[in-house]
Amino acid sequence: MKTIGTLFRASGAVLVGTTVLLAGCDVTNPGPVSDEFLGDKASHAGLVNGAGRRLAEAVNGVSYTGALISREIFPGGQTGSLGHPVLVQGGWIEPGSYGGHFNDAVQSRFIAESAIKILTESEEAPDPNTLAQAYLWAGYAYRVIAENWCETVIPAADGSPGSLVSSTAPLAAAEQHFSNAISTATDNKWKLAGYAGRAQINLWMGDWSGASGDASQITDDSWSFDLNMSNLDNATRNQLWFANDNSPYRAFSMIYTYYGGNQGLSSNPPAFVGYTEATGDPRTPVATTSETWANAALEGFGQVPFLNSLHYTSGDDDIRLASGNEMRLIEAEAMLNTGQWSEAMTLINQVRANAGMNDLFTDYANGLPAASDVATAMSYLMRERGIELWGEARRWGDQRRWETGGLGGDQQLADFETTTVLFTTTIPERSRCLDVPDAERESNPNVPTVG
Repeated sequence: MKTIGTLFRASGAVLVGTTVLLAGCDVTNPGPVSDEFLGDKASHAGLVNGAGRRLAEAVNGVSYTGALISREIFPGGQTGSLGHPVLVQGGWIEPGSYGGHFNDAVQSRFIAESAIKILTESEEAPDPNTLAQAYLWAGYAYRVIAENWCETVIPAADGSPGSLVSSTAPLAAAEQHFSNAISTATDNKWKLAGYAGRAQINLWMGDWSGASGDASQITDDSWSFDLNMSNLDNATRNQLWFANDNSPYRAFSMIYTYYGGNQGLSSNPPAFVGYTEATGDPRTPVATTSETWANAALEGFGQVPFLNSLHYTSGDDDIRLASGNEMRLIEAEAMLNTGQWSEAMTLINQVRANAGMNDLFTDYANGLPAASDVATAMSYLMRERGIELWGEARRWGDQRRWETGGLGGDQQLADFETTTVLFTTTIPERSRCLDVPDAERESNPNVPTVG
């Protein structure tokens, strides 16, 4: 399932979208639209599509930046176009930075919730599936913020500037949006997207019964709900592909990551390094190219050997928001939280079988013991989510969530510290999430500035 890409412009208090035509056709942007016309039924779809488009931009940016910090990828030293500052490559997000990522995510939430208000108050009854999509975009925007930011700002009910709150504080609002999408939609594809989103929210809130119940509504493991990426637009061109495409960018490498292996460059790598090399798992494909090195040199390391990721193969490759396989892993994690480690392993192996991989009881175990209790099964669950959800802006949030999860297990974080001091002495501490940007802090009297 793919969303419809949109373009939009500011219009009073709301951003409204115009539908993008098929590839090769011209796109017509009518410019600002007066608020009085937003209630017209003809405006509803464009308004809702604008929220989806903004969410696509947010996930596209965060999937790349978050991949560096969560060690899904190894930095190639690139600091210019398609690159990141040295400290970010080392794992540290400067407080107040990445305003663009924040703006995209918050604007997606704002546009969606504005659309909900406009559609529900419109004199013309809205199409129920269009309204359901508005609820979906609002819910998923909240989820993306909760997983990737430490804090956020939610305006007060009267529209006045809000205060700083934990990014997980609005999850109850997200759950309600997904519930409304489920009850409003008449097309089952939007209902399923609602169940999947609510399962993700319940997972974060620790409601394991609710998470498992919602996940079970997705019975087709091959089902997915995707954000439409488009190579026609820089903002929605799949960045993880473009930054690693080898033409012209080799801004990161899969070398030294959990998936890419050490390619013989380390005499004593951690036991878990080289998963894809050892197993051939098609979900995290890597390959060498004619190019030996990444685009630049990494501080404290030198030139980085280039190992290409083939997970995304074009700028048009969509990024999943939810999938059937993820629902099985949510059910498995819920089981682990009730002590059912053997049943959880059965679901983990089901996801592996869907990818053509062997059962974990006979397959390459990356140095982990056979699952015999909750902690070791949790290690496999964490590993499997890292494989299944690679490049979808999910790993960073998972790592933060599991730090206080209490079930034990090994997150198997790639050991970048052994490669260069960039990861040990250059940064204060590996960042756990993005920060509310300076632009918001300086313009909102309720949000303190950072030194």
